[in-house]
Amino acid sequence: MLHEEPGATVLAILALALMMIGVVLTIRTGRWYGRVTLIVGAFLWPLPDQGWQGPVVLRFGGGHGVHLVDLLSLAAFVVAVLPWPRSRRRTSVDR
Repeated sequence: MLHEEPGATVLAILALALMMIGVVLTIRTGRWYGRVTLIVGAFLWPLPDQGWQGPVVLRFGGGHGVHLVDLLSLAAFVVAVLPWPRSRRRTSVDR
């Protein structure tokens, strides 16, 4: 998709940041907005084509394939669909 250039690097950093924020929000709160943030980051992560992506673990035709770091998107989807407990806000009755 996007080959090594400054825009691809910015997109990779943005996708990684979204996944990190999404994972923290999902695990801490279990709310939908954390899951959506995580999934958006997971969709963006494989788009930039960087030299540091590692070896190709699954090849497709035409020189395309799944790189080792693209599996991070798969892990992000797993975290997004797992049933994390939703946190409750503490009220005066809980104290």
